[in-house]
Amino acid sequence: MARFITSAFADEAAQDLAGQIAACKANGISAIELRGVNGENVSDITPAQAKEIKKQLDAADIAVSSIGSRYGKCEFDFEAFKQTVEVAEILEAKYIRMFSFYEGTREERFGWVKQMADYAASKGVKCCHENESHIYGESPAGCKELLDFCGENLGCVFDFANFLGCGYDAMAAYELLKPYITYFHIKDHDGKNTVPAGQGKGRVAEILADFDQSNFGCTVLSIEPHLKVFEGLGAFDKKMAEKLAGRTVYATQAESFAAAANALHEVIAQAQPVAVGIVGFGGMGSGHLGNYLKGELKRMRFVAAADINPERLEIAQEYLPGIAVYGSAEALIAGGLCNAIVIATPHYFHPPIAILALEAGLHVMTEKPAGVYTKQVREMNEAAARSDKIFAIMYNQRSNPQYRKLRELVQSGQYGEIKRVLWIITSWYRTQAYYNSGGWRATWSGEGGGVLINQDPHQLDLWQWFCGMPCKVTASCHEGKWHDIEVEDDVTIYAEYPNGATGMFVTTTGEPEGTNRLEIVMDKGKLICEDGKLILKEFSCSTREHIFGSSEGFGRIDSEETVIETGGNPVCQHAMVMNAFAEAVVTGDRGLLYARGEEGINGLSISNAAHLSGWLGRPVEIPVDEDLYWAELQKKIAGSKAKAQAAQGVAMDLSKSFA
Repeated sequence: MARFITSAFADEAAQDLAGQIAACKANGISAIELRGVNGENVSDITPAQAKEIKKQLDAADIAVSSIGSRYGKCEFDFEAFKQTVEVAEILEAKYIRMFSFYEGTREERFGWVKQMADYAASKGVKCCHENESHIYGESPAGCKELLDFCGENLGCVFDFANFLGCGYDAMAAYELLKPYITYFHIKDHDGKNTVPAGQGKGRVAEILADFDQSNFGCTVLSIEPHLKVFEGLGAFDKKMAEKLAGRTVYATQAESFAAAANALHEVIAQAQPVAVGIVGFGGMGSGHLGNYLKGELKRMRFVAAADINPERLEIAQEYLPGIAVYGSAEALIAGGLCNAIVIATPHYFHPPIAILALEAGLHVMTEKPAGVYTKQVREMNEAAARSDKIFAIMYNQRSNPQYRKLRELVQSGQYGEIKRVLWIITSWYRTQAYYNSGGWRATWSGEGGGVLINQDPHQLDLWQWFCGMPCKVTASCHEGKWHDIEVEDDVTIYAEYPNGATGMFVTTTGEPEGTNRLEIVMDKGKLICEDGKLILKEFSCSTREHIFGSSEGFGRIDSEETVIETGGNPVCQHAMVMNAFAEAVVTGDRGLLYARGEEGINGLSISNAAHLSGWLGRPVEIPVDEDLYWAELQKKIAGSKAKAQAAQGVAMDLSKSFA
């Protein structure tokens, strides 16, 4: 997966650095590939000049993606190259663009390139070879040969137009060089002339889409317009200057640069068609953006964030310069920049924001839980049913291979019906400082519950995902047992199933040495999930048959124990769920989702039933009496210490949440 970072040879917009910065800012470009600056080629500037350039760039929040040096072709000046490496270090540029050579034996040309690449690597800078006509690396095969010779110290700049202009097919070149590509030069070619990306034969968007799904990390896309003669072009490419001199498609450098930048943004939108807005930029919202910044998300680009706290929005803009920010969910949804949102607000807001977004024609990923009470969530599900948009919930633990295998074994039926399930999940230890960290935390008005609604939604979802929904719940919910809070921090649930099976769910935030142990007993086997292991105890015969068929009063059933290999935990479950969501948005295939948003009501039904049972002191059937639950919740809210309206992460009309 790739996060595309936009960059440009901004000397094609202006000769002076101030003009280059202004052009980048005006066209949504976040970095410069520095080639010509203030009348000099970057290969000629001194370290002292580089320090002054760095000050200007830092003041404008513009990074240097690469040094667009002229090294290679005719020139092998190793001492000058050393100075350029020092300049790259000063400018904090990770890469130096270079070429292979026109002349010399193969050994000489390869040796010169490798000498430069190895030296730069020793200083923490990577040389990247650009394909161009008449050099050794003109052809895709020549580039590969050179890259194989130089090894990991030499990267690859893939230039679509340069390959096309030399008569090579861009897609074939990409397929050959794909494992080597470090970053891209974005320009296209129509068979006669250089044109903006997407207007030629380069299949730019298609190639970037494939690279997005194949690569992992952040990749620079650097526009090199070559659409009009600009001051300084003749200094490094006389043939190109002569060729462009007769073209009058663009009247000014500003127009040609803007055309190239607009084309870049268009091909990125085609390659990464899911434009995401984050609603609520707290811990989870910033976490999703962090995964994007690390290049762990595919098919998507993050374009907007909403929060009522201006400081959080400032942080979002620091993380991702250029991201649009809004003071409310409504404003973001109405802004028109997104076709999908991620809801990462406090719980009461999940359904009303989801409804608003679905009705506005946006795809929705909501954080867990689906909401606080099932009546509200049912309304959200009804809105999803009316919409043709993808609706998903962040049940990331469904991506855990152990849990997926466990479910497969239970659901297969080969071990018979479930008899008993026990989940002790007491590894949620929290201090009072945690609960004091936000005015909405651990309050009925702000959060809508305690350990069941905050820590356990994943486990409650997994419980029903493995075993199906219970039909009756009896629960003891201790409020403020171990902490100075108004909601539950210690819960025991006894569940009954339609087939006569029973279940126990024990949870708390008050045990410093907590346990996470799940047992599922079936007629022909037992599954135990604990400490990262999934153990299957397979019985030699049916329990029911043995009970009624054995002549021994204290008989035993032999069993065979197996540790099930599941492949370990994924590195980033949240990224896996987000990537499945994006793929579903692109393809329309809801079967790709780890959890449809509508499924969020299931675990919440167990939570609501447990709360209601604890409040009323009696068993509660599922589905719960939603009006009764609502009435009892209002009593809790009325006595709550926090005012939900004053403590939420996103400004929104709460009438739908509390009416």
